[in-house]
Amino acid sequence: MSQHRHIGLECQDGYDVGRDPRTMSAGELERLGHARVSPLRALRLKCLDCCNGSAREVRLCTALDCPSWPFRMGRNPWAGPVSEARREHGRRLGRRRAAHLGDAFAEKDQGDGSPSDGVTQPADVPAGLLKSEKEKSEGGQT
Repeated sequence: MSQHRHIGLECQDGYDVGRDPRTMSAGELERLGHARVSPLRALRLKCLDCCNGSAREVRLCTALDCPSWPFRMGRNPWAGPVSEARREHGRRLGRRRAAHLGDAFAEKDQGDGSPSDGVTQPADVPAGLLKSEKEKSEGGQT
């Protein structure tokens, strides 16, 4: 249990009860050990907890009456298809992120190369990819 457990409790009629998380700050929730996750991710994590950490058991779950059951795979089955506008927004966001990473790598190259620069290149991203994405976002040729 968290050493900061008292943060999440309040006294009501002489008994400890859980505080309303809507009245708690993000810092308080983080001190309790909670991370910022989407509701779908939280449901998926709860399903994994229920199935003792086995993704296979989550997939094979037969608890059809469970309110989380439709969401157990981390997707909303009632969500409609992604619109082209939403897909294009995702592409633009990806290009901006890639450009930002490219700028961070360029700053590192200009630095002394020491670990204190704080920026490392992901091992699974080819070096040329970040530069080409940056050029695309700036309207240049690839």
